[in-house]
Amino acid sequence: MDLEYYKPDAAKACERMAAWWEKEILDRPTIQVCAPKPKPKPGPKKHHASLRDRWMDVDYVLEGAQTNVANTYWGGECLPAVATNLGPDVVAAAYGCPLVFEETTSWSEPCLKDWDAVPRLKLNHEDIYLKTILEMTRRALQMGRGKFLVSHTDLHPGGDLAAALRDPQQLALDVALEPERVRELLKQVRPAFHEYYDLQYRIIQEHGQKLTTTWLPLFSPGRYYPPSNDFSIMISPQMFREFFLDELTEECEWLDRSCYHLDGPGALRHLDTLLGIDALDAIQFVYGAGNEPASRWLHVYKRIQDAGKNIQVHVEPSDIDPFMQALRPEGVMMTTWAASVEDAEALIAKVAKWPLKRPKEKGKMKK
Repeated sequence: MDLEYYKPDAAKACERMAAWWEKEILDRPTIQVCAPKPKPKPGPKKHHASLRDRWMDVDYVLEGAQTNVANTYWGGECLPAVATNLGPDVVAAAYGCPLVFEETTSWSEPCLKDWDAVPRLKLNHEDIYLKTILEMTRRALQMGRGKFLVSHTDLHPGGDLAAALRDPQQLALDVALEPERVRELLKQVRPAFHEYYDLQYRIIQEHGQKLTTTWLPLFSPGRYYPPSNDFSIMISPQMFREFFLDELTEECEWLDRSCYHLDGPGALRHLDTLLGIDALDAIQFVYGAGNEPASRWLHVYKRIQDAGKNIQVHVEPSDIDPFMQALRPEGVMMTTWAASVEDAEALIAKVAKWPLKRPKEKGKMKK
């Protein structure tokens, strides 16, 4: 794969990422940092009758994505990539939920009003949004011809799929009032993640792309994905374990690499449960708008690291130093940005000086 077209050091970045998954350091600690290139090329311009038409215009979307790849400096362990995306509820759409498109995302309207419909729930392979995602994948792979990665789309299976089908607030009531109905619903939609994922995965593999990436821009050979359960913020740790832990564990065991997307401070009540999933490789804790900076949550990241999991964190460039002072670099991936190529290279040089802090016996550290 000739990713060197847009990233001359792509091969070395792949080696560093492979070491990162193993909590090892190749030649320097890892960092992902993108920056705008000077004199950017203009993106496509086209009038669409509706936001839905714009989102579904594969030619327009991919032309804009390719322009973005060309205009971006892919620094550190960032690889050039094109997203296949119609919003986070495409799996719910394939079960019959209508999608509503907005400027930067889409959302689904609940469609499961009758519990008696649960046994008839099946992923519709003729769904227009599923077919568009697969077409977008094929076209992007042909357009890139190995010059950039094509990512898996954003999937919200399990608890988030059930919440989309029922409505999150309604599902929060259901787990308390209709637990057996919820279990039956989760059982019925359990194959959705594997089925949808593999439809896209097969196309990617057939076109010769051996690395997998997603909206969370880590990458790995084989099946990689960030499991998640945003609905979990509405339930207790006991309910989380009772209804959703088995499926999350199965998902992590099925994947070759995984990084759990833990969304918001309210979801931290489930961290101990997640840290107990042996097959889970890493955790991305998203502290959320208004809860900045990332270093405010260093105690959480230390807890994750001390439990033996890798960390991915979105951090402002000015907030990198506290992480270098408090954490061991092995298994930490800071994802950030810069205003220029020169600033991005300066951040990479800074992280290269991060001292290794592997613990010795009796709590002492290597010099």
